[in-house]
Amino acid sequence: MPDGSSSSSTLPNKEQVQQVKQQNRRSSEALSSLALQRSSVVQPRRSAWSALLWGLTVATTMLLLVSVVITAFVTTTLLLPRIDVRSTFGQKPPPLPPPPSVSLSGVNAPPFSDRASSAASSLNNKGLHGAKTHETKPCDSTACVEQARMLLHQIDSNQDPCDDFYAYVCDKWAQSRPLTPGAERLSVDTVMVEAYAELLASALHDNVSRDFPQLRFLVDHCVDPEPVMFDNLIAMFLDATHLRSWMMRPSSSPSRRQPSAAEVSRKFGLAFRQLGVDALFRPFVVKDISRENKRFVGLEEPSTVLLRAPLEKEEYEVVRAGFAPLLAFFQNQTEVDPLRFEERLYRTLLQPQLDAAVLANGSTVRVRDLPALRNFEWTSFLQSVFGKGIRPLTARTYVKLASPEHVLRLTRDDELMRSSQVMLGYLLFRITMALSPLLGGTELRDQVASVSCARHPQFAQALTPARYCLCLLNRFEPNLALHATRNFSRAQLSRGDGDDVVEDMASTLRLVLIEHVLVRLARYGSGLKANLLEKLNGVSWEPLAPRGLNENASTLAAFLDGLYLNNARTSTAQFFYTWIRKSLEKRLMAHMTSRASFQGWTGGFLSAEAHMGPPYNRLEIPLPVFDLSLKDDAALRPLQMARAAPRVYWPMFRAIYHWVFNLEFAATSAERNAAHSLVQYFSDLRLCLEHQYSPLSGMEKIAQLNVSRTSWSDLWDLLSVRPALDAFLLYAGRVSPDYRLKLLERWNASQLFFLYYAANFCDNSNRRFLKENAARGPDSPAWYRVNGPLRNTPEFAMAFGCKPESFMNPVQKCVLSI
Repeated sequence: MPDGSSSSSTLPNKEQVQQVKQQNRRSSEALSSLALQRSSVVQPRRSAWSALLWGLTVATTMLLLVSVVITAFVTTTLLLPRIDVRSTFGQKPPPLPPPPSVSLSGVNAPPFSDRASSAASSLNNKGLHGAKTHETKPCDSTACVEQARMLLHQIDSNQDPCDDFYAYVCDKWAQSRPLTPGAERLSVDTVMVEAYAELLASALHDNVSRDFPQLRFLVDHCVDPEPVMFDNLIAMFLDATHLRSWMMRPSSSPSRRQPSAAEVSRKFGLAFRQLGVDALFRPFVVKDISRENKRFVGLEEPSTVLLRAPLEKEEYEVVRAGFAPLLAFFQNQTEVDPLRFEERLYRTLLQPQLDAAVLANGSTVRVRDLPALRNFEWTSFLQSVFGKGIRPLTARTYVKLASPEHVLRLTRDDELMRSSQVMLGYLLFRITMALSPLLGGTELRDQVASVSCARHPQFAQALTPARYCLCLLNRFEPNLALHATRNFSRAQLSRGDGDDVVEDMASTLRLVLIEHVLVRLARYGSGLKANLLEKLNGVSWEPLAPRGLNENASTLAAFLDGLYLNNARTSTAQFFYTWIRKSLEKRLMAHMTSRASFQGWTGGFLSAEAHMGPPYNRLEIPLPVFDLSLKDDAALRPLQMARAAPRVYWPMFRAIYHWVFNLEFAATSAERNAAHSLVQYFSDLRLCLEHQYSPLSGMEKIAQLNVSRTSWSDLWDLLSVRPALDAFLLYAGRVSPDYRLKLLERWNASQLFFLYYAANFCDNSNRRFLKENAARGPDSPAWYRVNGPLRNTPEFAMAFGCKPESFMNPVQKCVLSI
């Protein structure tokens, strides 16, 4: 069998071994006796010539044996240094470099191999926390046996892993977990996020009163809002954005004048500055690549509340019926049809997969040269967003456009921005949805806030009050909640030594990535390597909580001021109003000035993916990146690597691509040439994946994939596999040189990595959601995320013995040739 099961199924028991040994002993004694008898008969008749011939024969045989040994030694000595990196699969991972200092990348730095060897000794001599090292027998603890039974129960032995590895690992998982009515998806990731949400809600309720009473006050009134709090709060924001006077329906005030384009624009700008509502555009601030002290303001595509993909004609009425209670709620407040407005808005979006605004060749244009839009004025909008926080904004200010096509499409849409009243009605809808977790009354909250907080709005389901509160924290200010519960979160991964375990795993992942990237880039010269080394060294790895609040008391005090401390409780609504405004103001100012000491997390915590956005200097790793179901056994911690490593390396490789791309425009001639070659390799590999994945969509049970929408994500998936394998093998080697689990002895460490890699992508989605996911991206469905990268990983085919031209071992592979 390709998974190696046949070898383990025929192992003899102890009695059989003893019988075989006794039979061998009797046979050996019989042969020895027979030889002695023959010797005693022949010896008296042996002549001198016979003795001479016998001696020559023995001497010749010995010379031949010595020759064979010498030849083998020389061959091994000469050939081993030529073995490619990929052929070391299954062996002990190569030594890792230390956390490199930026200063080491200069001319006086020792050779990289010297730094690597010194780091290797320290890292490999460091035992895994709480684990017995150098064990050769399979882990047979209660936790290991339980984990092995779970995996055995999940594996579909009727499937051949070389035919469809995802089906081999995940089909039974999905079959045993049917979807509840109305649910769109159940996956290992969603299970981890929901489990974490319950744990976090409990921790916030029980553990924050003493150190952060203001946070406890906020959580209590968020879980159980006062009846009038939402009305009072939204009235405050309508006053702050100057919207209240325009909210009466035209029929009740026919003589009222229409707002000017400048007035409409200022309202949209204030809604973003004070509430984070990005109704038409999402403003941002980005550093100039060539001058660190210079910053650009920019515009990118907005988010949407109701839709995650354009609707086909036959889908529109189905979706509208699903949103009927929510749409009925807004009919009495505004004349806008939010679903129809978003359906038109969504058709102007391209949703680029790269951060185009931070790329050196991104589109930059003066404000006065932006295309004219109906009922919208650019300068007024930008001034209301940024105020005087960055510099005076005028018609001559340069603006970065993340998606110029979005702006152009808005100019061509005659309906979307024709009516200022409709535009302001949609803005009111977005403000209401942003604050909806604070709605009083269970029924109304479930109708409106469930959509606002849903991962996929068309499949929204009612949540618990605590879950609505977490949604609000995740949206506006996640940092203190994560900081206050950081020890609780660490304890979920290890009861006794959580700090060390989390930091050890993060350190191992970081070192393996640096070693992997720099070894692979050896042929591109020292300039490119030094530049990437500096970038990688500058990334702050932040597992479970923001690092800045824990490391510096003054940073924490400055962050709390105005948000939690000195936030007057004249009313509950006033407290929430100040908390929301100040949190968004601090977030915006952190990017507008270099004096800000703390930026905070921007990716939130209700996610099973690590997050690393521009300027790519902070890697946020929320707890659901790890496996919360693993028992607290040090011998099982290598399995955390099989889950966490791909989710951590995905955003890192995405950042590496952006760094390398920009080197083409801001480096020496040699570095430009090296960067250009590497960027071209990335592009060629992505196109290879597009060509390879596209025909797979024709398979009967697989959704039709829009490869142009997913190929960048597919590329990061593929690049993450090999360093994830290295991290797993390194961690496993510190538990045992031959890491195995009891009951799963037939699977070695490499096979266990691939099994758990696949198992952590297991997913059960309904057909409608699967179709939408495959069509819109940006990530491929789970079947592609497992089989796609592994089909292009030679180590996988080697581990499971997949024959060439089998489905999981195609002859033509997409491999980064560096």
